[in-house]
Amino acid sequence: MPASAPIQVSEDWHLAEEGSKPASLVVQLRREVFALPWFRFVYAQGDNSSVQIAFASHMVTVTGHGLAVLLSAIATERLFRLVQPSENEARFAVRGPNASQYSGPSITAITVEKFE
Repeated sequence: MPASAPIQVSEDWHLAEEGSKPASLVVQLRREVFALPWFRFVYAQGDNSSVQIAFASHMVTVTGHGLAVLLSAIATERLFRLVQPSENEARFAVRGPNASQYSGPSITAITVEKFE
């Protein structure tokens, strides 16, 4: 079966196509990228302003607005990629190469902490 292209739900995250599950969640920070395998997923919790995604080895904390929709994507393990916007994109609510206003669900910050 050919690999399917990710679906862009927000400027800041992508989902795998309906019926397919990616092997890992890719968390793209400004200076670092993590690939966290879904088989190590433990739980997720959150609301519209903050979502925590716990893996066996790392805790991913996402802040922003309109994030409750992330929880259903996480529950079905369809979340393919999280992208941390640049500081200016987050501060001024703009996205893309033309820096146009963006009012949809968005991420302002992502932290990834390794469990000791």
